[in-house]
Amino acid sequence: MIKDTNTIEILQPERFDSVGESSGQVKISRRTFVQMLGAGLLITMTEGVSSAQRRRGGGRSIAVAARVHINSDGTITVMTGKVEEGQGSRAELTQAAAEELRVNAGKIRLLMSDSDLTPDDGRTAGSRTTPSTVPAVRQGTATARELLRNLAAEQWKVDTDALNVKDGIITNRKTQKTITYADLARSQNVAEAFKQTVSSDVALTPVEKWQTMGTSVPRPNSRDIVTGAHRYPSDIVRPNMLYGKTLRPPAYRATLESIDLSKAKAMKDVVVVHEGQFVGFAAPTSFRTIQAMEAVAGTARWKTVPQPSSREIFTYLKEHARIGDRSRPRTRGSIDEALANAEKVLSETYHVAYIQHTPMEPRAAVAEWNDGKLTVWAGVDGPHQVRSELVRALGVPSEQVRVIVPDMGSGFGGKHSGEA
Repeated sequence: MIKDTNTIEILQPERFDSVGESSGQVKISRRTFVQMLGAGLLITMTEGVSSAQRRRGGGRSIAVAARVHINSDGTITVMTGKVEEGQGSRAELTQAAAEELRVNAGKIRLLMSDSDLTPDDGRTAGSRTTPSTVPAVRQGTATARELLRNLAAEQWKVDTDALNVKDGIITNRKTQKTITYADLARSQNVAEAFKQTVSSDVALTPVEKWQTMGTSVPRPNSRDIVTGAHRYPSDIVRPNMLYGKTLRPPAYRATLESIDLSKAKAMKDVVVVHEGQFVGFAAPTSFRTIQAMEAVAGTARWKTVPQPSSREIFTYLKEHARIGDRSRPRTRGSIDEALANAEKVLSETYHVAYIQHTPMEPRAAVAEWNDGKLTVWAGVDGPHQVRSELVRALGVPSEQVRVIVPDMGSGFGGKHSGEA
């Protein structure tokens, strides 16, 4: 929780004016586009579904957007909505971009998981980054490469086949004349070139010609992590920040019947929020927040309901299995017929203990209201999805909510939603 703050941008190397809602593609206002052309070249490629992103049986359509910003210093900013949570996506997506742009991985600046600045690449879940987002990034950066090569060919009045691309430099093989990506970014023909339709079958670098993919590349921000310079979601600090704690029920499905909050409300610098079953406390320090919560926790009266024991849980789950719109049955053939026709049948029952999601970094979030806009730094698997949750919960337009996810300390499926 934040009060009376002045905005200090975090994790924002570029500032874009996004207009419209995110639906797999991010719209940029004409004013912002012209501004960015003054500093470099922005290349945006969007596709409905790539072949690597179609799930078996047709599956759902995934909007794929890959963006590339050619910086004046020769570095290249590549943007993705995916989250780095320890699985190595920052390194592999950097490699994918470097491969198709034909540059060293050190030239790539990967901007990840910011609902204002990156395309919606879907949640970081189900091991989908490699089969889904790597192809998307390759598609976008390969398109960028070919657009740049086309610009050079037009400038020199030669065929693109006469040009080589290496280390961010385009070379005319016959004359040995060269031009860099950064040089082309200053070209007056960029806006016109970007009116062209991007081919969905742009040629990707074949495996046998890979120079970066398939090799060992250090994690791009490893030094910041080792030295402690990197700020995880739980490390984010804002001016005049308050630290919040939530009063938790003593048991599953327990409901709060009453609580006396007078002692906490009387404490200096403490804010108390009581709304239905929710009771929260906030103060300038986490210690003060804990003091406030402990001062009234003993007055809470809870109504609990019986729950199955560990010995009963397996039978209980089978008897109460949810069948209907949330289940995904895949019935093919007949189980009874297969068992009857089997030459030999082996039968055994196995019980696996409940496994709790226990990431190294617990759920954490920092929220800041400033000039009517909410910015949230959170440890979640999908910034765009959590932004939608906040929009629905708060009843505000999507352009008034921004979610930023710094590289976080793992998730294991327990951070799909934004409860924190």
